[in-house]
Amino acid sequence: MDLDQLHTFLEIVRLKSFSKAAQTCFRTQPAISAQIRQLEQELNTQLFDRFGSRISLTTAGKIFCYYAEQILEARR
Repeated sequence: MDLDQLHTFLEIVRLKSFSKAAQTCFRTQPAISAQIRQLEQELNTQLFDRFGSRISLTTAGKIFCYYAEQILEARR
């Protein structure tokens, strides 16, 4: 896990969209999806529920979101 993955994760949460997060992070949507897939594998949990083009945080995703915000805030 790295800080870039945390930033990407929080952008997806903020924008509620992998595609929009890809635009703000200057990456392709498949690259963003791969980053999140890698993060989920590392954490051994699913962070997002995916319903077609709609997404929402899982319970684990909500908990992880809190800690990701704290880590990036501490970095600032």
